[in-house]
Order: sequence, then structure tokens, then C-alpha cells
Amino acid sequence: GAQVAGLIRSFGKDKTGKTIDYGSVVEEGTILARIDDSVYAADVALAGAQLEQDKAKLSQAEADWKRTQELVDSKLLPLSDYDSSKASYEIAKASVAISEATLRKAQRNLDFCVIKSPVKGVIIDRRVNIGQTVVASLNAPSLFLIAKDLTRMQIWVAVNEADIGRITPGTPATFTCDAFPGREFTGTVGKVRLNATMTQNVVMYTVEVNTENPDNILLPYLTANVHFIVKKESHALLVPNAALR
Repeated sequence: GAQVAGLIRSFGKDKTGKTIDYGSVVEEGTILARIDDSVYAADVALAGAQLEQDKAKLSQAEADWKRTQELVDSKLLPLSDYDSSKASYEIAKASVAISEATLRKAQRNLDFCVIKSPVKGVIIDRRVNIGQTVVASLNAPSLFLIAKDLTRMQIWVAVNEADIGRITPGTPATFTCDAFPGREFTGTVGKVRLNATMTQNVVMYTVEVNTENPDNILLPYLTANVHFIVKKESHALLVPNAALR
């Protein structure tokens, strides 16, 4: 995301030297995009100039303070001048501290104009284009969606309230995807979320199923049909339903 507002000026380069785009493989710290920094660079220059001015005033105030101390020790100046000179010196020191903080803040905002990848991964979604204006508000605008590790994936399964009582963390599961007909994958329940939703007067819970994807066959956002194995019996007699009618 972006913490400052501005125009997207350019995109960075991935590991192969190509411009960042969908499917780009990036390392932690890879430059993804650059926001126009002219305004923020001007703020840094302004804060730096103000700091130099305050340092000069501090140097003068310090010299005046030392001379005042010598004259007061010699009883050539009243104590009121001593207090005034001391106050001017302390104010000058405070002004330098404020200017230094302002410069650090301006420099930090300038650094935010360079958007870097926080993790090593793959660009799943690029949500901005060059020339587009990013507006930072209470919520940082999302510029890129990065998958950290596609070899480990997660299925979010909507489970009816009538079945949720039999599903616990560690429950094995199998699933299929229409993209790979005839192939069955395996997974394990990692978490049962408590924030249920109401769908057509039926309470549904989201169950997280973790699965391994070492060959990167499974793709993000695929639809999966999941079967939970809530109980398993070995060497049991199997009778067709028709035999019981």
C-alpha cells in the first residue's frame, strides 16, 4: 500500500529485469513503484533550510549567553539581562530540535514515495497504473496484492451450521477443482472461524483448510468442492442402500 498521496510515476523491475506486472516474482525490498516526490522533496529542502537557519540562531544565542554570563559575573549587567539571554538560548535550542524533527518527518514522507515489497513472493494483482493518482486516507490504498508462498495454500470453505459441530482443527479433507477433472487433492482443517454469516436463512461458518501445493498447480481463487472425513472405519461391511429397501 501507500502512505502518501501522489501520482504513480513509474514501476520497478523484477528479478529478471522486467517491469513489475501481474505474475512478477519479487524479493523483499524490491521497488514496486515510485510516486511523484516533487512536493515531498520540496518539503525536505524547506525543512533543511529551516534547520540551518535555526542552527545559526542557536550559535548566536549561545555566544550571547556566554558573553552575558561573563558580564554578569563581573556585575556589569543586571540579572534581568541574564535571564533574558538564558531564555533566548533555550528557545534557540528548542527551535533546532523542532526543525530536526520536522526534517525527519519530511524525509520519511519522501521515503514513502518509493513503494517496496515487504515480502518475497509473486504479484497476484496490480491495482494501479502509471499516471493514476493515489489518495492516502484513513486506510492506506492497496497498490499490489502479493502472495508470499504459493506452495502452501488455504481453502475457505462455507460449512452449514448443521455440520460444523463435527469439524475440528486437524480434521482431514479431500477436495476437487473443476480446473483439474478426475484429480483429488488432500488437506487438513486449520481453523474454524467463529464469525458466521447468514445465507438464505442458513447460518454458514468459514473453515480454513490448509493444503500443500509444491508444484504450483493450484491457482489462487479457484473454486473447490470439499469433503471432510469426520470418521473412518477399516474392515467394515459395506451394504448398498438398495439392499435395505
